Amino acid sequence: MRNVSILVAIGVNSEGFREVLGSMEGAKEDKESYYSFLRYLKDRGLSGVQLLVSDKCLGLVESIPDFFPDSK
Repeated sequence: MRNVSILVAIGVNSEGFREVLGSMEGAKEDKESYYSFLRYLKDRGLSGVQLLVSDKCLGLVESIPDFFPDSK
């Protein structure tokens, strides 16, 4: 057994339904893990992100501008 973080992104499609956009194991909730996760999502074609909702984890907050600078 080991302690890991599972990073999960859920989006809302144009019909108003939630969809899992992706998930990834991270060593912890730090900038490096979130940076890798956001790059993974972007490389898979995620675009048009307008709003991000989270628990304001510092690693995520620091990574968002590099991938989705126009999101709120």
